[in-house]
Amino acid sequence: MQKQQLIDMGHRLRQRRTELGLTREKMAELADIGMGYYGQLEVGTSQMSLDTLIKLSRAMHLPMEYIVLGEGEPRGDASAVQDMLDRCSARELRLAEEVLKLFLMKQN
Repeated sequence: MQKQQLIDMGHRLRQRRTELGLTREKMAELADIGMGYYGQLEVGTSQMSLDTLIKLSRAMHLPMEYIVLGEGEPRGDASAVQDMLDRCSARELRLAEEVLKLFLMKQN
């Protein structure tokens, strides 16, 4: 993989992490990878394994092809929410439902 491709991937990771309002430390924890390694991925000084790509894709709710190629960017409509929910475990779905209920009650 070329250096510029690593930098571009790192930029997409950093952009998504920022959108999610997470620190590098929290993102690494959610993806179950080392914080130093995650930092290297963000600045484009390290390559990731397929296992790490899968972990980041799940933790960030991003398609793998978006992380690697910048293609298949997540949509901003309700189907993007459905995509995220489709990747959740039963426990995560229950938690998401509770958070959504609280959010909607606050809006009223």
